[in-house]
Amino acid sequence: MVGFPVGGEADSTVLWDAICRLMPKRIDHLYIMGFILLCMGAMMLQWFNFLFVIVKEKTTLPFLLFLLLNSLNPGFYAIRPISFALFLLFFAMIELFGSYQNPKTVSRMFNMMVFLSAGSLVWPYLLWFIPFFGIGMYQFRVLNGRTFAAALLGLFTTGWFVLGWCVWKHDFTVFINLFQCMIDVRFIFIQESWLITWLAPLCVFVCMIFAFIHIALRKHENTIRSRIFFSFLLMISIASFVISVWYASSFDDFVCVFYIPASIIFAYFLSGKYRFGAFLFYYLPLSLFILLCWVRLWNF
Repeated sequence: MVGFPVGGEADSTVLWDAICRLMPKRIDHLYIMGFILLCMGAMMLQWFNFLFVIVKEKTTLPFLLFLLLNSLNPGFYAIRPISFALFLLFFAMIELFGSYQNPKTVSRMFNMMVFLSAGSLVWPYLLWFIPFFGIGMYQFRVLNGRTFAAALLGLFTTGWFVLGWCVWKHDFTVFINLFQCMIDVRFIFIQESWLITWLAPLCVFVCMIFAFIHIALRKHENTIRSRIFFSFLLMISIASFVISVWYASSFDDFVCVFYIPASIIFAYFLSGKYRFGAFLFYYLPLSLFILLCWVRLWNF
């Protein structure tokens, strides 16, 4: 244990334990680092949105909504494995979205799987999202023999490097620990306070489904590209929300992944004709976010 809120738990990976040992021991420094990493993740989401013009309006709603939704997360200020794996997940999504209708982008599929497999060394549950990225390759019309082989090669490349390190060190704890993390299923419902923990993400999930249905019904305003992008984001959000129920100890990490597509879907829903609602959701999250920062720091 490095000190609250950072620590190596029983189900953490070897690489995450090594990262924890490098963390500063002072609690205030840990809080500052956690806050900076969260803001960088929100900026990454905003850049991702601008890069692929998912929300056509020029707005910072994805950035603000991501911060607001994560402020409802009990592990808001904690430096957790997802704090680092989140950036690799973003890079994998950039590679996938950038390959839309371009089956010759073999290198992008290779890079995508390298990012996902490398991120799993810090947060092993990122491996659960690899099949969904495979489905995304089919949705984005880039799946063929060459791209599939490149994706497999990218997936195994990280494993080969890790295997070589384990053979050199005569220690296969990395693979054993990774397997133990994946099979250590502890449902969120067995916890006494599961309803309080699960209530906020559940409300966000229900609202997101209604927002997506409204977006889907406005087909005349959406291109085929936009519908494919939103269908993939919805698939990732549902997957992260459902899998989060299986791993109670990593529930906060899965919720953070779930808030990525939720923020973009909400931002699209609140933009366009809903300018007044977007105006309110621009200043309201910022005000609530600052207030919540002071309340949590004061209570601590």
